[in-house]
Amino acid sequence: MAPATDQVNLIIAVDEAKDRLSEVAERLRALGMKIEGELEALGTITGTIEKNKVELVSKVKGVSHVETSRDYQLAPPDADVQ
Repeated sequence: MAPATDQVNLIIAVDEAKDRLSEVAERLRALGMKIEGELEALGTITGTIEKNKVELVSKVKGVSHVETSRDYQLAPPDADVQ
């Protein structure tokens, strides 16, 4: 599902305290982030938030890296290769 125009998809890496992934997710929810996935084995959280709050996400305790996810579209299998 594509976010609204003022929303951005994020991939968030959690620091070494991966056992506290749910705590970090709660802090992100408090900022208004809609959590779409908590990948404990990878120490990663995915979700959407307003563009103007991205900088705040990087300051949340337990967050080590924030990356904007990228969308791509593959051509259909029957399309000519260009």
